[in-house]
Amino acid sequence: MAGQAGRDAAPFARLSLGETVRLRFGNDTVFPHAMHLHGMHFREVAAEGRQGPMRDTVLVLPGESTEIAFVADNPGKWLLHCHMLGHAASGMTNWVEVA
Repeated sequence: MAGQAGRDAAPFARLSLGETVRLRFGNDTVFPHAMHLHGMHFREVAAEGRQGPMRDTVLVLPGESTEIAFVADNPGKWLLHCHMLGHAASGMTNWVEVA
């Protein structure tokens, strides 16, 4: 994620408690990726700006991108990864920090 394979000592993002976040997942691979965020729920943002139902996982299809929006309302260190176990084990795993 973000050009990085595997978790780093530094988080993918440091978020302030209560911060509104918009995050775009771009899938440049031939595989679908079920992107999963621990600790918080989000809504997928449609092209027209409409928001979908609350989720903790969103499917990003090959060659497509998906944008999510959420409020960083749960302090802690939270895993952000592909829910396909082989993908996560291959390095599609990172984390965000909310403080």
